[in-house]
Amino acid sequence: MKTPGPATRIIHNRRHKDPQGSPYSPVYNTTTYRFENTKALLDVIGKRTEGNLYTRWGTNPSIQELEQGLAGLENAEEGLAFASGMAAISATLLAHGRNGIVCVGDLYGGTQEFLINHCQALGIPVTFLFREQQDELANHLTEPGKLVYFETPANPNMRLLDIRKLAQTAHQHGALMAVDNTFASPINQKPLDLGADLSLHSASKYLGGHSDITA
Repeated sequence: MKTPGPATRIIHNRRHKDPQGSPYSPVYNTTTYRFENTKALLDVIGKRTEGNLYTRWGTNPSIQELEQGLAGLENAEEGLAFASGMAAISATLLAHGRNGIVCVGDLYGGTQEFLINHCQALGIPVTFLFREQQDELANHLTEPGKLVYFETPANPNMRLLDIRKLAQTAHQHGALMAVDNTFASPINQKPLDLGADLSLHSASKYLGGHSDITA
């Protein structure tokens, strides 16, 4: 049997079924949701039944479909959408980098600014390695629990790094590894299949395609 292509996978990754039977995904422009009675609300809050509560919490069918579609393309267990690429990057660095962050190669200017002006200001140790220094990564992972972070292709010079090789080094030293996959997209590259623990995107760029969204 032929392996399904990206377009087919996106279609069949859909979990939300439109109550009107539309084959297309409607955009739910709502912050809150209507319930028939208080018990129905409490059942959703208590997770006894499925349902949506508040869009800011990510419980919105439009957001969930985006998360499921990207996760399917990345061969990931789950996906999580943020309001912008920098929001996703910031959350990743703060959640997983508290024991130290080692960055390899060239970085998007906004990411570098966040690392210097916010992570370091919060007392998080941050190390920057040039692309030519990637073979020195192990020297900076002497303590477990650190986060290795990089972009490939890098923004904006398109320089590449070996995901599989860096993942092996990171995991041998008890580190997690996150890859900014913005410029390649899951169509051209799947970091998780190459050993990365996390794959991130600024959907404002390649995935958006027209410079008319921030995501």
